[in-house]
Amino acid sequence: MTGSITVGGSAAVATEHLELLAGRLRRASAECHEIIVRLPPLRTGDSAARDIDLVDIENTVRRVRERLSDLAASLQAAIELYTQTERAAAAAVETVMAHLAATAGLVAARLGLMIVPALVNAAIAAAAVWAVLPPAMRDAASHGAAVALDEVVPVLSDARFVDTLRHALSLVDDAALGAIGVPPGLVAALGETGTQVSGIDSAALAVLGLAALAGSSGVDPVRVDRVGADRRRGEGQTTSAPPASLADRVGRVPDPATPIVVERYPLPDGTWHFEVYIAGTDSSAELGGDRPWDMASNVALVAEQNASSLQAVQAALLAAGATASSSVVFTGYSQGGAIATALAESGQWSTAGLVTVGAPTGGMPVQGDYPAVVIEHREDLVPVLSGIRRETNAVIVRGDALGSATAHETALPAHELERYAATAAAADAHGNAALQAAIASLPSLSTNGERMTFTAARIDRTER
Repeated sequence: MTGSITVGGSAAVATEHLELLAGRLRRASAECHEIIVRLPPLRTGDSAARDIDLVDIENTVRRVRERLSDLAASLQAAIELYTQTERAAAAAVETVMAHLAATAGLVAARLGLMIVPALVNAAIAAAAVWAVLPPAMRDAASHGAAVALDEVVPVLSDARFVDTLRHALSLVDDAALGAIGVPPGLVAALGETGTQVSGIDSAALAVLGLAALAGSSGVDPVRVDRVGADRRRGEGQTTSAPPASLADRVGRVPDPATPIVVERYPLPDGTWHFEVYIAGTDSSAELGGDRPWDMASNVALVAEQNASSLQAVQAALLAAGATASSSVVFTGYSQGGAIATALAESGQWSTAGLVTVGAPTGGMPVQGDYPAVVIEHREDLVPVLSGIRRETNAVIVRGDALGSATAHETALPAHELERYAATAAAADAHGNAALQAAIASLPSLSTNGERMTFTAARIDRTER
């Protein structure tokens, strides 16, 4: 797993800085080697004293080179040891927490059987009291509830709360298994630190099944339409310059109204390279309605199912002329990031790169051999919805989006795309070697291409 990179903040152990130092030590050792190679030809025999001095210098430089090399190796070993220790400690804590969650689920289930009747009676009594309250008292109570909600909303963007929630969500399936009577020890063995039979994806799959029973399926088929595709009237001929950076790619992510943008660029061998930009969740979309960028598709993605929104991007790529051998870079925000990761890892395309921002992809590890950069804000609630991040080949960039005195107009300000664009720009300028290597490995294009925008809609059941 590539260690996380800090942008705009500090980490408990900033391994990226240690890696930079190790790299500098290796380069210094290499420079010493160059000096050693150049010294022997200078010993001409004309001056014995000078030749002796050159031998002394050569031996001194050789010792310095060896020490620098040893320091670099020791520092790299320390980094790897820290990383392994951190993973082992995290796995041990997860196992213990799985035991506790399963036990809590078991206790809660037993208590629930006893207290549910009382809670139902209390709810009925409260409803009766509310019905007879004077309008003025109802308005006052409603206002008080709204004020209390305003006080709670900022907590949703607190980095400590977000991190706690990330771990808590990973225990939901453990608590559920405990509630139905599975022994805590077996629950831990089945979970993420064991055989991985259960996890957030299992819980999401259960939710998806319940939603399907209710008629709100996130995996219903879709159709896509290209915006302005009437070539007879000269439409759909938008020219696009190649993306030049992470921030450039993030800045091209579209609005949910037209959730897919595909750019294609001609390559010297006559084939096409494709850049795909995928929008985040449509907050106004009806659950299971005709707009596939809804919460139903979100649940399907976390459950690792063929979500309607994912189907739409596949269809758009095919409509744009992409084939299984086409070079494709996927860029996505929020739900679009989950779609981008799933498609990049699907093996359906020749993935040339992946860039995601604010995406719930913790349970979707990147394992392919291509450059991948995952950007998250510590205060953003959305990325934690998939639980603790698993082993991945992606470079993880974590940044701070909010200042302590910042006034927020939305419930999740750290999830705003504009803030992620700013963090992407900071990542472009960051000096981490692994991050810069990933950015440099993304396709470098020199020719303008064609930009295509697509809308998507679920197919009505009566049309199938």
